[in-house]
Amino acid sequence: MYIAVDNGGSTTRVGRLGDLRSPQIEAITQFPTSQTYDTQIERLLETIAAVSAKNLEGIGVSLGGHIAGDGLSVRDAANLRDYEGKPLVRQLQDAFGCPVRLAHDTVCGLLAEKAFGALLPFERCAYLTISTGTGAAIHLGKNGQALTISMEMGHQLLAGNTRPCLCGQIGCLETITGGRQMALRFGREAAEIDDPFFWREFIEALALGIVNLCRLTRVEAIAISGGIALHVPYLKEHLPGRVAALCARDMPQLFWSQLGENAPLLGAAVLLETPEAGILH
Repeated sequence: MYIAVDNGGSTTRVGRLGDLRSPQIEAITQFPTSQTYDTQIERLLETIAAVSAKNLEGIGVSLGGHIAGDGLSVRDAANLRDYEGKPLVRQLQDAFGCPVRLAHDTVCGLLAEKAFGALLPFERCAYLTISTGTGAAIHLGKNGQALTISMEMGHQLLAGNTRPCLCGQIGCLETITGGRQMALRFGREAAEIDDPFFWREFIEALALGIVNLCRLTRVEAIAISGGIALHVPYLKEHLPGRVAALCARDMPQLFWSQLGENAPLLGAAVLLETPEAGILH
């Protein structure tokens, strides 16, 4: 048995599976992510202990924050500050005595879409999540060698944007596209915001961010996912056209995640058989 955890900025999902090469994963439970690390790790330990047997062979964890270079802890998480520097991998290893892998949720989402979803045929591709935060990962591969890299997609700076970001910078893309910052700004969830001016601003900023990503990395395809991307119809209707209008050449193929919001959870399991050398945290 393998356990997969998607520790998102708003919601945590836990699943289990018996075959890392299968897209079939059994959802165990989900619960609101605690901003307090000690509360969260206690809940995770209790949940995993309640469903795992003695033959637990590994735990993969997707987390909405950038991971330290050694892959053992969270280096930086604007939406989960209390998690930074805490010994997450060691605590899970000590509790269950099995291998534990940890990666940014975009890395896990990309691994899942590359293994089972929209990105399967592409050697230069990206996964973009628009949810509590805005993040991306890219996959670069050739001749059987591959490298997956998490990127500070939401913290690229936009000219003329004077909003302070939770990361400490001024003018980040995520001040417009991040769900948590939208909630702080409007006092309600993204799906409840009906201001057409805001959504036009959102599309313009996000399209610019996507074109910047493409120009810097030359990815051929992007899988777009996350709670906002998948549940706000306005984005599906208007985002591709605006990206095409801004992208003068080498327009990437845009896909909506085939695996939906389960991509990071499934990718946490795929992480367990991905060589550590193939992930650049």
